[in-house]
Amino acid sequence: TGAVSEVAGIAVRSPYRRQGLAGAITAAITRRLFTTGVEIAWLEASGEKSWRVYERVGYRPAGQRLYIAMD
Repeated sequence: TGAVSEVAGIAVRSPYRRQGLAGAITAAITRRLFTTGVEIAWLEASGEKSWRVYERVGYRPAGQRLYIAMD
């Protein structure tokens, strides 16, 4: 109950980009998570390009994270 999992580390080498691979990989991983009992899957996009891929798969913004560094 309440199982949460992060989807992370999705990357496609430059020559193979813009062919739908990142979306297909993300969708397959997400489907597998939900079939194994995960109730919430989340991820952090590295930028606008990757966020567009994740939105096409069905991810939606749900919050923001604040990073703070101290000297």
